[in-house]
Amino acid sequence: MPRTVIHIGANKTASTTLQRCLFAKSKDLFYLGEDCVSYDNYRDTLNSLVSDDDIHFSYESARELFKNFVSSCGEKTALYSNEDIMTSRVPTQCAHRLKEFLPDAEIMVVIRNQLTAIPSMYANHGAYLKMVPYRYWRRYVSFDDWMDYCTMFIKYSALDSFFYHRILDVYASLFGKQKVHILLYEDFVNNVEGFISDLCRVLGIEAREASKLLSGKRERRRNTSRELRYHKFRSSFLWGRSLSHYLPFGGALSRMWQNFLEKGRPANGFMTDYWRNKIIELYREDNLKLSQEYHLALKNYGYPVL
Repeated sequence: MPRTVIHIGANKTASTTLQRCLFAKSKDLFYLGEDCVSYDNYRDTLNSLVSDDDIHFSYESARELFKNFVSSCGEKTALYSNEDIMTSRVPTQCAHRLKEFLPDAEIMVVIRNQLTAIPSMYANHGAYLKMVPYRYWRRYVSFDDWMDYCTMFIKYSALDSFFYHRILDVYASLFGKQKVHILLYEDFVNNVEGFISDLCRVLGIEAREASKLLSGKRERRRNTSRELRYHKFRSSFLWGRSLSHYLPFGGALSRMWQNFLEKGRPANGFMTDYWRNKIIELYREDNLKLSQEYHLALKNYGYPVL
């Protein structure tokens, strides 16, 4: 049987960088996921696997996809990567489906301190209103309003995906605890060679090639403070209209302005002590269990723990 690995996330842990720069380019990986060859052909099936209840899930399409995926990998590691698994609305169903389709897989997850992951999630996603009628789509949402909503409906919000132990406990029960491999995003930032070494050990590939492919790479950076301030302004001024249409050389000016916005500092400073303490309260018990069961030094990176 070929080596199979499922990378399940988490969000805001450089998943896109790993997918685009390593998973899709390594000669030793047979990769299925975003930015893989012919991904558009598989997108709907893979999204359904993660997001849909059984009444909507196209089981036969998924079964055939993964059967062909494993049978075609040859001597390479068969790697399926999808960071949205951690935010699934049907997390247990999703895990059971993966167990059925890839029964011998190793489970790999990259986690991140919730005190930095949640602000990053807000800056790139939460500040933009979604799942609403089109005229309100992507309007500005303040951090306080977003967190109020997320904590009020926590089972259905992004915050639920940061209970790492609770989610991994499901995978440990299905695949075996010894097959669950946890990497730290903070190591990717502060100890990149050590992170790559651990990553490649899980994937069963050569670390030297991975190091070259990932060197200096960073995809989907955090939005800047300039971008958020401008987004807030535009949400209340001529929303839905392109200002470039009203200006001479509007297209060129728009590109220059966007370049200026993107060169600002990463968005920060919007999280109050109240929300910081709330995040600590939410996750410290779950983090403690994770730290103890998997022997992780989460305290070294300031994770909330008891």
